[in-house]
Amino acid sequence: MASRNAVRRALAGAVVVAAAMTAALGGATAASAHDSLVASSPAEGDTVSSLSEVRLDFSANLLGADGGNIVIVVGPDGRHYEADCAALAGPTLTLPVALGAPGDYSVEWRAVSSDGHPVSGVIPFVYSGPNVSAGAETSPCTSAAGVAEAAAEPESVGGMSGLTLGLLLGGGVVVLIGVLIVVILRTRTRED
Repeated sequence: MASRNAVRRALAGAVVVAAAMTAALGGATAASAHDSLVASSPAEGDTVSSLSEVRLDFSANLLGADGGNIVIVVGPDGRHYEADCAALAGPTLTLPVALGAPGDYSVEWRAVSSDGHPVSGVIPFVYSGPNVSAGAETSPCTSAAGVAEAAAEPESVGGMSGLTLGLLLGGGVVVLIGVLIVVILRTRTRED
């Protein structure tokens, strides 16, 4: 009888450890699964002779329809070439542009992933067309520093990081499984 209880306790301990590892690893993976940029126009390294709109396509619908998504285009002279603010439609951000002198440009973006975390990047491209605009010192929607500042903000959802939230949920599941195992083992012990 004593060896039977020892086997049950060892089995219960192994199940609890396995459940804890699964919940912890599963929670961390889910928390770090941010959306990603899957396509852009222009694409990184492209040379374009005309461009009236920048388009960024992501792996899922973005959040931040209230202005949390930022897209700017900076030319070789350090000036901004956005004709308006970025517009969000599901997984796509679009930005009307009017480029200046030919040269190296970059699209700097920050988007709010569907999990509430910001993702950001830079897409360099070359413009070889005619001078359409003189550009501006600042963006019509945000300053150049705004993208860098926004990208540096802590990633949080309701004041709690995604990893913390995932670990707390995983820990709660582990505790629940442990309680269920104890109840089941006590019930079976009483029946023996």
